[in-house]
Amino acid sequence: MSHDVRAVTVTLATSDAPPTSVPGSLTVFSPSRRMLRAGVVMLIFVGVAASLIPIPIVHLVGIPLALIVGMLVAFRTLRTVARLAQTHLACPKCGARNNVGGGLGYRTETGPVDRACESCRRPLELRFVPRET
Repeated sequence: MSHDVRAVTVTLATSDAPPTSVPGSLTVFSPSRRMLRAGVVMLIFVGVAASLIPIPIVHLVGIPLALIVGMLVAFRTLRTVARLAQTHLACPKCGARNNVGGGLGYRTETGPVDRACESCRRPLELRFVPRET
């Protein structure tokens, strides 16, 4: 149950401007690590559902809702292949700072990942290119 931390160059590109790049750190999860992470997420939501049992009325909706949301988040966590450390890139078109990385992660370890600029809302493409260390 391990994960592999890789040095990458994070690139943010659009079709009508030169791309911007910064160095980054990408954590790639093994299948067993992904299963463990999804299991932990599901256990947390089961705990939330169990804590709602003694609350009148709320438990009627809260318990099934917590379990359904838990399954959805666990499924998304299971599909997560890699997670980028929090970093910032300038939009290739408007130059605004965009936060990338963190969160649950990405379904690919190379990209492309479609996203929009946080300022001008232009469609952008995020890629991870391995760096030689």
